[in-house]
Amino acid sequence: MKIECLSVANFRNLATQKICFSPGLNVLFGKNAQGKTNTLEAIYCGTIGRSPRTRKDAEMITFLENQLHITLQYSHNKITRDIEVDLKGGNKVVSIDGNKLARISDVIGNFGSIYFSPEELHLIQGSPVFRRRFIDIINCQLSKQYLNDLQHFQRLLNQRNALLKKADKTLDKQIIVWNEQLATFGVKLFVTRYTFCQQLQGFAGAIHKELSDNLEELEIVYQSIADTLLPIEELKQIYLNGLEKGFERDRMLGYTTYGVQNDDFVVKVNGVDMRKAGSQGQQRTATLSLKLSELEILKEEYGEYPVLLLDDVLSELDLTRRQKLIQKIKDIQCILTCTEFGLDLPCVKFEVENGTVNRKD
Repeated sequence: MKIECLSVANFRNLATQKICFSPGLNVLFGKNAQGKTNTLEAIYCGTIGRSPRTRKDAEMITFLENQLHITLQYSHNKITRDIEVDLKGGNKVVSIDGNKLARISDVIGNFGSIYFSPEELHLIQGSPVFRRRFIDIINCQLSKQYLNDLQHFQRLLNQRNALLKKADKTLDKQIIVWNEQLATFGVKLFVTRYTFCQQLQGFAGAIHKELSDNLEELEIVYQSIADTLLPIEELKQIYLNGLEKGFERDRMLGYTTYGVQNDDFVVKVNGVDMRKAGSQGQQRTATLSLKLSELEILKEEYGEYPVLLLDDVLSELDLTRRQKLIQKIKDIQCILTCTEFGLDLPCVKFEVENGTVNRKD
């Protein structure tokens, strides 16, 4: 998978322009607040239909404008295609080769990208919602079925919560029906997430060891309704038992307290929980190991590496880890940002100034 060109209009501070990239390492350099991060954001938005930085689409539109446009031209299996994102008046439309998609989420899985910035440390340091989102985004890129199951589960959860808030006289009887459906889809998500975390452990463990020069061992511990895979019916019964046990508490609080909506995973380095301890360097390397693992996992699915978007990451790493990272990504299309260009390696350079991206040959 390769990005050929990015075209933008009215996207944050970026000038209306078309930027064409090389299939290898592309370095965007320039002073702060010139548009480097916005360029990566536009690319990522084109690949999954939403920003990695905000949940409010309107924030991406240039000040005093009311619409934006992104065109991402990419190649996959030697076929070139266009993804277009149009946002106007709160209405977002995503098209592929001129054909409007029925749902924004249908764009996921057509082209893969991995986005990493220093803010991604919330993957280690932040609340469980960030780690669940990490699991969900990559699994949605891997499987349309997972995306459908996730959306179905969320609808069921919202409906059960709405029922709990009403708490009418028939609640005891009605809740049984919702429990059955919620358990069915909750178990589907658990099986996929558990299997994914096992796969992630293999890749992230090896990558972290390499980046740390064989000094550190990384471990991932998935936390959910069960500690291991069991037959589907056993898992479903565990889920139903948990919902039943928590029913009175749910009734009092007005929402569902048990289930895979609470899933999390713990990242340990040399046996130390990175949420509670560990140096900044260890946390950065652990986060980077997780993100680089996405590359390997998506490659297994797509047959090609996705594009890697690195926003001001090198400045956060010591020299040894920086060199290890560059060696790791040498055969992957990567678009990397930095404030000053000082890299002694083959790449295509782009200077970013006042929202304009200029190639420097």
